[in-house]
Amino acid sequence: MKYMKQSTTTIATLAASQYIGKLCRHFRHKIETEYTPTTGLATFPFGTCNMTATPTHLTFDIAADNAESVEKIKGVLVRHLDKFAYKEQLIVEWQDGSRG
Repeated sequence: MKYMKQSTTTIATLAASQYIGKLCRHFRHKIETEYTPTTGLATFPFGTCNMTATPTHLTFDIAADNAESVEKIKGVLVRHLDKFAYKEQLIVEWQDGSRG
């Protein structure tokens, strides 16, 4: 499926790989997920989120049909990430865009 709206954020953290694993393991109870130590994919009914871990950063790349769906996925990700990352203060700044 080709999605038209997207949003990306790169978050400074030394625990990116652990967060991908925790998020994908948690989400797989309700949606389809795939993950490795450095990548993750969460397939929501209304869009997707690709996750990438480096030693110092976690990147989320959301794609969905419309802005409302992008915002829904952002909310789910941030709420869960905040729970898993309670030991550190993460800064999440989204860059929204469209695909042509």
